[in-house]
Amino acid sequence: MKNSDRMIGCLTKYLSIALLIALLLLLGLSVLLRLLPLFTISGYDEVVELLFIWLVVLTTVALWREGALYRVSLFENMLPQSGKLILSVVINFSMLGFSLMLTYYGWAFAVSAAETTPFLRISKIYWYAAIPVGGAFMSIYSVVWLWRVIWQRATLNEDSTLIG
Repeated sequence: MKNSDRMIGCLTKYLSIALLIALLLLLGLSVLLRLLPLFTISGYDEVVELLFIWLVVLTTVALWREGALYRVSLFENMLPQSGKLILSVVINFSMLGFSLMLTYYGWAFAVSAAETTPFLRISKIYWYAAIPVGGAFMSIYSVVWLWRVIWQRATLNEDSTLIG
C-alpha cells in the first residue's frame, strides 16, 4: 500500500512538472512564432487545453494527497482540541463528498461527451477523463485522511491532548 502511495505521489509530482514544462515550452514557442512566423503549430489550442486540465487535476491530487490544500486555520486555532477534531472530521467528510461527486458526475460527463476537437479530430474524452480520474484519487485520499483523523481521536487522553 505504501509503495502504491509513493508511486502515485511521484507520478503526480513529476508528471505535473513535465506538463508545466511542456506548457511553458509551447507558450514560449508561440510567442517566438508570433515574432518570427516561420511555421504554425497545428492544434496548438487543443494541446494546451489538454495539458492544462491534466496539470490542474494532477497538482490538485498531489496537494490533496499531502494534505497541503489551502485552509483558514484561524477558526481551527480558536477551538479546543475536541472542537478541532470535530471540525476536522466534518471537513474531511465534506471533502470526501465533493470528491465522490466529482468522480460520479465527471464520469457521466466524460462518457456522454461525443465531442471531438475541431482541428485534431480527437475525442474530448481524454480531456474530460481528468475529472473522474482526479476525483477517484481524491476520494481515496479523503478516506485515508478521514481514517487518520478518526484514528488520532482514539489516542486522545482525558486532557484532550494528543499522546506522543
